[in-house]
Amino acid sequence: MCTILSLRFYINTTSIVLAKGSVYILENLDGDPKWWGGRIPDILLINETHPQKLELWKRKRLIPLLNKLLFPVCWSLFLLALGIMFTLLDHRTNFSEFIGATLLLIAPISLGLSIIHISNSHEDSKPLLVLTGMLGNTRIMWFLISTGLFFTSLVIKPTNTMFWNLMIIPNVILWLEWFVFGSFYFSSPAAIWLIKYNPKKELPMKELTEIGWEWVTDSLNPINSSIAVKKSKKSFLEISSTKHNDSYFLILSWWQKGGVRHDPFVSQKLRGLAVPSLTKRFGYEISEFNQKMLDGIELLEKFYSN
Repeated sequence: MCTILSLRFYINTTSIVLAKGSVYILENLDGDPKWWGGRIPDILLINETHPQKLELWKRKRLIPLLNKLLFPVCWSLFLLALGIMFTLLDHRTNFSEFIGATLLLIAPISLGLSIIHISNSHEDSKPLLVLTGMLGNTRIMWFLISTGLFFTSLVIKPTNTMFWNLMIIPNVILWLEWFVFGSFYFSSPAAIWLIKYNPKKELPMKELTEIGWEWVTDSLNPINSSIAVKKSKKSFLEISSTKHNDSYFLILSWWQKGGVRHDPFVSQKLRGLAVPSLTKRFGYEISEFNQKMLDGIELLEKFYSN
């Protein structure tokens, strides 16, 4: 699996890391070419689009996350394999059964915590949204079963080897679930869109809410805050604001259900590149961006500044 992820990373055209603290300034919008071996791939450039409604906005590529997942996947998989081995052999040796049980639980949990940590590599990340996505669907069930069996073993200390062997199943499934989760959401190009604006003017809350935007702040002059969101089934579009030095920016971000931002204006063939056969089997589908979600952006034009 590690080899597959490594190969997928080299063809994955995700975005680039910038100097810490300078994510939103209008410099180095393309990022650092060294993340692609010294040159931004042509396949990325020709598959990016710039919608007319965002004609004055600037794309800002974000740090690629898939490569950061390689090491956690490898060592958590090693812990999982070690846990399975100890669990199957503990009753035949003098080792305590808790060694295998502990390793089995640590493997998926360490991978899950790594996914949350990696998602924080993006500025203004949403770790709680990532955690919610990781525990969605049946993943919360397997997490509860895994932890429930482990704490049960601490209390009753069963002697039946079948109980200890049973702990393998939910932990392996949970590890696979979170491996696929991270692979899917980290393997698409990530970007934000930004433009300078004048924060002294009150933003058009009424007009935006009338065409489907949800106002999420108490202010009409918010700074360093989420302003409005427009939701779809698998994602939501967010308008936020930030201040950098003496400049103020509006930020447009397309958040996925898994709590990670993707660039909505790249070809679908560049998205979800990591182990697609496995991600599809687990029910993941690449979300499509509806251009109508941009309705209302034109209302912000009178707030733009140079």
